[in-house]
Amino acid sequence: MISLLIRPSVRGQVVDTTLRRRARRLLELLGHPDDDLVLVLTDDEEIRDLNRAYRAKDQPTDVLSFPQGEGEGPPLPPGVPRTLGDVVVSVPTAARQAERGALPRLWPALGAAADGAGPAWGLRDEITFLIVHGVLHLLGFDHQTDPEAAEMEGREAELIAALTRPRRSAEAG
Repeated sequence: MISLLIRPSVRGQVVDTTLRRRARRLLELLGHPDDDLVLVLTDDEEIRDLNRAYRAKDQPTDVLSFPQGEGEGPPLPPGVPRTLGDVVVSVPTAARQAERGALPRLWPALGAAADGAGPAWGLRDEITFLIVHGVLHLLGFDHQTDPEAAEMEGREAELIAALTRPRRSAEAG
């Protein structure tokens, strides 16, 4: 189940049905279709407070992940959904990042030449990317070392392409 919480300070800036659909598809692609995920869309002030409290960084960030049940108790039996955790996204930070476009490392996966103009990229794409990044963290991916970063970035590219491709194809036609 996808729980999407949109704080009043950012309500109306995003289309929740698109994000909910993309998050559901993301969990399917990752092999976790029945697991629970909480998405929180908030502002820079709240994410700064969370970043300060949990990471000792007194600044806003784009996304934070809070895994649930790490290493607690025995594994769940097959077929029993688990709660992956919470992914918190700052909509204002995502909007600023969306204005700069997709990360160039994503361009090939999105069908754009690395040496040409970047692909079309909007706020919902940036938020989708941040959700992908956050969920991968919930599943144990990290980017602390070069090999970890390469693996995580490769997964991000393939997932963001799969999640945004239907809309891109429809826009092209």
